[in-house]
Amino acid sequence: MSFLNARPLLAATKDSLSTRAFSSSPSSSAAKVLSPLHKTSILRAQRAARLAGGAGSGQRGKEKKQLTLEEAHKVLKEWSPRTPNAAYEINITTKPSSAIQLNALRGRVFLPHSCQSSTKSSLLVVFASGASAQAAKKAGADVVGGEELIEEILQGRLSPDKLITTPEMVGLFQRNPQLARTLGPKGLMPSVKRGTVASDVEQAVKEARGGLDWKGDSKGVVRAAIGRLSFTPDALQDNVHTLLASVSDIALGGPGHVNGIPARVKRPAISRVQISSTQGPGIELTDV
Repeated sequence: MSFLNARPLLAATKDSLSTRAFSSSPSSSAAKVLSPLHKTSILRAQRAARLAGGAGSGQRGKEKKQLTLEEAHKVLKEWSPRTPNAAYEINITTKPSSAIQLNALRGRVFLPHSCQSSTKSSLLVVFASGASAQAAKKAGADVVGGEELIEEILQGRLSPDKLITTPEMVGLFQRNPQLARTLGPKGLMPSVKRGTVASDVEQAVKEARGGLDWKGDSKGVVRAAIGRLSFTPDALQDNVHTLLASVSDIALGGPGHVNGIPARVKRPAISRVQISSTQGPGIELTDV
């Protein structure tokens, strides 16, 4: 093709390109497709905003809420309506007296309403003999025995969640350092102060079923399961204030014993309390 013949063709091509409209925006046919996970995240954010009092705004849904315990109970229950057996979890920030070390914050309290899950059970092991062993079995202990249980525990064939012993059996633990190293990190070493060395085994077993062993971390923060979503507001408040009374008393140098259901008041030595459910948001409480 000669140059003279090619000029009209080039001119026509130039005119065609100059009249074509270009746009950097995506076409309507290329609309963004969200993955199922992304859609779920958006729905969760909208739900959190709605339950927290927002009007569907993601910004308002991210605000930290401070509610009374009764209001928090309602919000968390609405959050997981299909899981009534899920746990309420409490987070207690303490300010202990100068005489109390943070890593020494620990105690045992008997809650008015049992937090035992209907789908899970804890293994209660009792070291006892004779009449005490019979009483422990009658009271509902899972495993009752003596020295023969030590090897079962050391070999991992028996893994207790709670452990009680009679005074005459305490020597078994004192003479076996390996047993102490196995049970100590789990907080299962028998202790008179914590009520796990008892002459009245029957009563100790009953209390162990409703007892809560708690301890603070290196920063003095206590975390524990305090109830179930199926609890009424009053039952949840009874458990919360019972635990707070025990934690506050020990943080101030007391024994941490709680007799009956304590008054529903704010506790000294506690600076912040937050409650949540297993899959729900954390809510700071204003009335405890």
